Order: sequence, then structure tokens, then C-alpha cells
Amino acid sequence: MWGTHEFITDPHPCAYLAERLSRMEYTYAPRLSGAQYEALMNTGYRKFGPMVFRPVCRGCRECRPIRIPVDRFQPDRSQRRAWKRNQDLEIRWAAPVADEKRLDLYRRYHTSQARKKGWPESGIDLQEYFASFVLNPVPAVEISLWEGDDLRAIVLTDVTPTIVSGVYHYHDPDLADRSLGTYCMLRTIDLGRRLEKHWAYFGYYVSGCASLEYKARYRPCEIQGTDGEWVPFEG
Repeated sequence: MWGTHEFITDPHPCAYLAERLSRMEYTYAPRLSGAQYEALMNTGYRKFGPMVFRPVCRGCRECRPIRIPVDRFQPDRSQRRAWKRNQDLEIRWAAPVADEKRLDLYRRYHTSQARKKGWPESGIDLQEYFASFVLNPVPAVEISLWEGDDLRAIVLTDVTPTIVSGVYHYHDPDLADRSLGTYCMLRTIDLGRRLEKHWAYFGYYVSGCASLEYKARYRPCEIQGTDGEWVPFEG
């Protein structure tokens, strides 16, 4: 058994699609191995820290896992510009950590997204950040982007036998001209290449949700169908 304490939430407003209800299944898995998590990702699961989850919504299957083949990825023109634009930043690879500098950037990013896109405000504290991104049963890599002593972005990833999974990324909301969100995605794919992984997984693609549709701009990519089979994204 890979986890314990399974529960399913009551129906609640969907964070991705207006006027729909969502139900989530959660399982606590503090001893999950990388190989076990890789198998779970291929059946639609994701996780934060040791908490593994998947949507189990009645009548809706719009949350579809998306992945990119690392060795076949070809950045488009705007992605190449974002890569070039940020070459002055220092890149650090390390295990995830929780500190006030990261928490401040996380909060500023979420406040900006709440204002621009209607995201719910995040009142996360240092303990909650640690539980979500540092307390992790599987191998993990944090990519931090620095301009001198200023932290500009954080990319959090999980690493399994053949996959680098993008857990979350956030960045300085005052530097829109840098396209840091795009650069974070590209750095995740680059990490997969450095670690000689086959795939970069990026959670769920949801058609009609602007906050998640952007993932399909990284090509080629594959979407998991409701039958569990991976198919090329043609949208």
C-alpha cells in the first residue's frame, strides 16, 4: 500500500472552470518512492509534499495530465526570446528549502495573480510552505534564479526514474518584461535534459482555463485521454 488516510472532499466550486463543482481525492503517502509516484502520475495523480491527490469530479474529466518529451522539445520564437532574455540570471540547483525570502516572493506572486486573474489570496505561512514543497518523500530539485542578491524566481520539481515533474513555480511579478514564467518552464525541461530523463510533466491541462492552457504551448506535448492513453496534443 503506497498511502494511508484517504479521503474525498465534498463538492465545492471548481478553481479552474466557472459554474462547475470539483471533488478531490487525497491520500497521505509519507513513504512514497519515486517509482511509485511515477506510476501514479501516469494514472492522473499529482502531489504536494506527501499529500497525493487527483480530481474525481462527477461528469467532468477536463483535468488532463500533460507531458513534454524532453529530447524532442523545440522552443518557439517567443520561448527562445525568453531564454535569451534571462541569461544574465544566476541559476542555482539544490534541494528545496523554506525561508522568509522565498515566502515573501511566493506571497507577492500570488497577490499579483489574485489581482490580475482572480486567484484566491494565499495566506500561506512558512510551516505550510515547508509541508507543501520541502517535506517530500521523493527526490526533489529546487531551481532558484538570482539577480545579485535578489531572488527572482523559484522552480520546484520532483524527480522520478524517467520524469522531471514541475511541481510549482513562482516569480517576481514586477519583472513582466523578462517573461519569467516562460523561463521557469524552460528551465524545468532543461533540468530533465541534464538529468537524462525522458519526460517533463506539468500537471493538468484544462481547456478553457487560461491559467493552465498555456502549458500546451510547449511543443511537442502529449495529453492523457480519459482512457488513460497518452496522445499527441493537436489543439
